[in-house]
Amino acid sequence: MEINVNNTFFTGKFLLHLPSVDSTNNFAKNHIANSSPIDGTVIFADEQFAGRGQSGNKWQTEAHKNLTFSIIYQTSFLPATAQFLLNKAISLGVWAMLDAYFRLEKNKPIVEVKWPNDIFVNNKKIAGILIENTIAGMNLKHSVIGIGLNVNQCVFADGVNATSMQLVLEKSLDRNQILNDILQHIEKYYLLLKQQRNEVLDKEYLAHLYQKEKWTFYKKEEIVFEGKIIGIDQFGKLILETMTGKESFAFKEIQFL
Repeated sequence: MEINVNNTFFTGKFLLHLPSVDSTNNFAKNHIANSSPIDGTVIFADEQFAGRGQSGNKWQTEAHKNLTFSIIYQTSFLPATAQFLLNKAISLGVWAMLDAYFRLEKNKPIVEVKWPNDIFVNNKKIAGILIENTIAGMNLKHSVIGIGLNVNQCVFADGVNATSMQLVLEKSLDRNQILNDILQHIEKYYLLLKQQRNEVLDKEYLAHLYQKEKWTFYKKEEIVFEGKIIGIDQFGKLILETMTGKESFAFKEIQFL
């Protein structure tokens, strides 16, 4: 697979293409430790055999069928206390690319961001994001943004609630073109972040949030309760309206049922 990124300002202009790697995020972090990476460097792998998701979860992906890559951004402009804004920007970039591909379908698939940063299509996971930041003083220094997107994979393990672009569109897609498009959309929202257009990110993230304003069931420890997502606080906590009032939850404190 020959890879050329030609529709961004700087994201992916320097790209390292690896046939196989344990984790593109691991490779990217080692690259930062041993060099001074160019802002927007992309590490792309045809096969990722030990990919990681949030909180140590594994990201399983079929080799040569999907996109597994990491972006290195220099994020020293962003206060450490505001790092969830980066999460919003990246999630929206992935969301926007998928929405652009699906919007002309007769029965338009519903593309949503599942808090904090999974992307769902018709209630099935199609992409996952893992952001790992280094901090210097009060601000971030570098951010490694790992993304796994199901493109042409059609079979998933039993019990895995997943889908792919090919399953939705019923046709195979060019991974190079998808990579170009997703990097373009991610860079668009990343530049909004650099321009401090936080109100745009906040509004769009909430607009496309999975299960927002819907009463449904959640689980905290062993307790199942009913709640409705009404917002996200400045630190990225999920705000729910429950039968006993408003409550906020950090990632992994509650489970979607």
